[in-house]
Amino acid sequence: MFDLVDKLSRTETKKTTKSSHCALFYQSQLCNALVQKAFRFEGFEEPISFTNEAKSYDKLEVHPDVEVVFIELNQSSNVAEDAKQLVHSLPTHLSVIIIGNEDAISTIRALKEQGLYYLFWPANEAEVMDFYRNVARNHEQKQGVGRNRKAKQIAFMGVKGGVGTSLVACEVSRSLAKHHNASTLLIDHTYTGSNIDVMLGLKRFNKRSVQKGTLVSGIDSDIALSLVQNIEKHLSILAVESDEFSRQELHQYTQALKKQVIQNNTFIVEDYSHTATTNEEFERAIEGINVLVLVFDATVSSLRELNRISAEIELRYPELKMLTVMNRSRPDNAASINEADVEKYFGRKADAQLVFDFKANQYLLQGELISDTRSEMKRGLQNLVALLVGDKVEPQKGFTLRSLLARKG
Repeated sequence: MFDLVDKLSRTETKKTTKSSHCALFYQSQLCNALVQKAFRFEGFEEPISFTNEAKSYDKLEVHPDVEVVFIELNQSSNVAEDAKQLVHSLPTHLSVIIIGNEDAISTIRALKEQGLYYLFWPANEAEVMDFYRNVARNHEQKQGVGRNRKAKQIAFMGVKGGVGTSLVACEVSRSLAKHHNASTLLIDHTYTGSNIDVMLGLKRFNKRSVQKGTLVSGIDSDIALSLVQNIEKHLSILAVESDEFSRQELHQYTQALKKQVIQNNTFIVEDYSHTATTNEEFERAIEGINVLVLVFDATVSSLRELNRISAEIELRYPELKMLTVMNRSRPDNAASINEADVEKYFGRKADAQLVFDFKANQYLLQGELISDTRSEMKRGLQNLVALLVGDKVEPQKGFTLRSLLARKG
């Protein structure tokens, strides 16, 4: 028999339940239970709930409607530092609320700089919901501290061609994606003759071809996404080519594509295997980036170019963070400069140093990530990634057994 009362009751319940588009990563059942109860009491859908561990963050991929994320860090000894490591795993379009029990202005300030909200614990149900409503409103209106959550943009530039810029950029990109679970987009700015597929260990790879039918002003997110290729978990690549565009036009086109997909990634890594060819191109290359990484090798000419380029950058862009990488692409006994020369003529040591390893090409051809092998380049690459994500850097020894033997030889 048709039950009209039951029908109306269920309809009314459905209307009063509000969608939350929210997820919670919890450390304690107490926090989980209180947040879930607060949402139920206010007539909201309960947040999707996960234990706060690294493998849980990947599960958000099957919940594309999530807009706000709670992360409990009540068991953390340093909320701001732990939050910095965790948010690499979350897309930048999400608004993130950190739950913690550190009552310190420095914690609030550090989280705000990262674009994160801070809910001090303990909190009651009303406080949780008031906080959530404010964050959700800011998210919808694109206001509040969440606007500070942007992809970190890193440009890798060689002081000249052939110093290993693509190798370093590819290794960093793969490490960010694999070891930090960070959504990473690698952009190839070598539009002809690129060997980036070899550096990534790709067997079958073709750049996306573009024609002049699409103007830069007409590029939208759909066009941009169609040109981005997913190559492994958390890692995608934007690499285009054209018989119709000039290099300058391709660079402008690529930069326009980047702007359309930047919000989908945590890191944007741009590979300039040589320096920008014009001042205009160089200015576009560093526009909006957070870090410029200059790669040089152990030669006098490379060191001279490093001095020239870095001096110009420090003069014209004093606020730009710059890191230097010395890539020993030759055995020590074939190099024309050493660490002491760099410190003497450049004024400081390189921020990271990659030791020569004749097995590196073999690892690349096998599709292996050098940072996961026993290569002597491993430590330098790990230190560079640590500098880029804010981890502690392990001290690197100046000489290895192999380099000493090479010197004796």
